[in-house]
Amino acid sequence: MMRVMVFVAGLGIVLFAAWWLYDLGKLRGVDELAGLRTEHAMLESRHKKLLKDATQLRDKVAILDRSSQIDRQAALDVKTDLGRLEEALQAAQEEVEFYRGIVAPGDVQPGLRIHRFTLEEGSAAGEYHYDLVLTQLKHNDRYITGVVDWKIAGSMLGEQGELALAGVTNPPVKQLKFRFRYFQDLAGKITLPEGFEAEKVVLSIKPGGKGKPSPVEQTFDWPEPGS
Repeated sequence: MMRVMVFVAGLGIVLFAAWWLYDLGKLRGVDELAGLRTEHAMLESRHKKLLKDATQLRDKVAILDRSSQIDRQAALDVKTDLGRLEEALQAAQEEVEFYRGIVAPGDVQPGLRIHRFTLEEGSAAGEYHYDLVLTQLKHNDRYITGVVDWKIAGSMLGEQGELALAGVTNPPVKQLKFRFRYFQDLAGKITLPEGFEAEKVVLSIKPGGKGKPSPVEQTFDWPEPGS
């Protein structure tokens, strides 16, 4: 009888601990989503202010262009400021759309996505800086983990070939690892071997774990030199 009572008591403690851990994870998820929504609201406010500033500058340019006593330098300065403001406005719009897609994805298919991938030339020969943003739409009630494989297709001395990520990183990195609920930004630097002319890069996103989403594979053209 005593053994049964001890077993029941132990089972109760285990069940209580499991429930407590589940509830704690749920609360943290709510806090994380609330933070994303707050950041989205701040970006919306910034976007509206930039729109207002851009409208005011456009009106000022129009007035200066119509004036018979126009100050050419002043007009050029205002137009320069307007160009910078419109660039900032475009960047803010892209940020707003990005966060809106996470906190309110709308009528889209759930799953893992490559939101953005860019390659920019570095200062050294063959050097490139990459920026890869992954997102998980709708089914983001749990963390997703996995790896990203690279396959860079190109040629060297007229011979076609492929390079893996380990062949263009120092120290060698076999795969990029990720772990996130809503999105993750993976950025870094790669260096192509001398004489290798890259043409395309294939990114394979491979999630792992129980209940994992479908893998994603996408091909990107290599940027032209100086682009």
